[in-house]
Amino acid sequence: MKSNSILIISNNQETSDSLKEKIKLLRECDTIKSVNYIEAISALNTMQPSIIILYCMKTDSISIVKEIREIKSLDKVPILFVTDTFAEETLLYAFDNGIDDFFFMEDEDSVILMRIFLTLQKSILYKQIEINEDILISANIIDKDTGIYTKDNAALALKHFISRVIEENQEKTILMYIKPIAKENRNLNLKRIGEKIKKIPRTNDIVAFGKSAGFYLLLFNCGVAGAESVTKRIQQVLINDCYIYANAAEVTKSFEEMEPVLYQSMKEQIDNDEQFNYIYSLSKGEIPDEIVIKDETGKEFKDFKKEFFNGFEKITSPVFYKLQNDIKEQNPEIEIKYNMTETESNFSLIKAPFKNVLKITYPAYIKVIIDIIHYNEDKQEEVKRLTYDFEDFSEEKLTNIIEEMYKDIEKKGIISTLYPPEETNE
Repeated sequence: MKSNSILIISNNQETSDSLKEKIKLLRECDTIKSVNYIEAISALNTMQPSIIILYCMKTDSISIVKEIREIKSLDKVPILFVTDTFAEETLLYAFDNGIDDFFFMEDEDSVILMRIFLTLQKSILYKQIEINEDILISANIIDKDTGIYTKDNAALALKHFISRVIEENQEKTILMYIKPIAKENRNLNLKRIGEKIKKIPRTNDIVAFGKSAGFYLLLFNCGVAGAESVTKRIQQVLINDCYIYANAAEVTKSFEEMEPVLYQSMKEQIDNDEQFNYIYSLSKGEIPDEIVIKDETGKEFKDFKKEFFNGFEKITSPVFYKLQNDIKEQNPEIEIKYNMTETESNFSLIKAPFKNVLKITYPAYIKVIIDIIHYNEDKQEEVKRLTYDFEDFSEEKLTNIIEEMYKDIEKKGIISTLYPPEETNE
């Protein structure tokens, strides 16, 4: 019988002794050692435990989890988190930083022993996975930097795993499609995003680079609640990097049948700004064009651009055309400039030393952000920002915005009246 090496990390000697006694009931041939927080990293550099049991006295003990996970040889050693009270925020923070499971000191001995036993089983599983991953990395099936199945091999891997799930009738297995959306036209660093996503699911779950700069997650024994929980944690971790949209469906069909449905649903979700959607029906409708926005290099694809710009030009062209004619007629000394790119449009009214700009940006082609900027001798004086969902943006709203902008310029005495006050009946 092979023995296990268990390391207990705690600053409370009474807790360490209590945990030792409980573990001895599991199997006497296991090696058990306890250290305090200060000694922990030094001890871990000289041993390779099967599992680590970390007793959390304060939230700052989570910093030890971070330090452990930074040691390459220990990045897959299971960490069992122990706490006295339930604090959801602390536990989520601990999971995000690399713990595998947790229990409470007040739990029954049988519950604690079962948690430890399951974690020891995970340790064996992780070692097997690590060996398999080394082989897959050498074959370029798994990305060596992120540990995620590469885009070229993702479909093949998912076909294999999903076929096994169906053959073995494994219930509550969920296939998810995760779509990051850049914030305000910033580039997406897919590798960095992937590294963060990879830490959220359990080690035996599958994470793969997907089509259209997205990710696939195959979550075993999860269910809809688990899928939604994973999505929320991913959104929390990536809140400063990007927007996250996700959908999920239980595995009941092949990957070839499920992928188009998830893909179609994602297009509709982003249109409706719906961040999570659980798909109960896997019937396949019309599959949309590519929904890629940007890859890790910042390259833009066709995405929703064609659809967006067709609608955008229908709104802006008549408004700017009329404004340009009106201004030329009443203020011929005003220089008018208009330019449009794939990331922004600018309508400028220039009369030295003043410059007034209506700047429109369209992040992810689903939002419209309007900045009204006034310059005096190239010095930015003031900015007013308005934000609309594209479906709420209209010719009438743009006209009203431009009228207000023009009236602001009139007040400065730069140009003459273009929009006379409305007549009122006395």
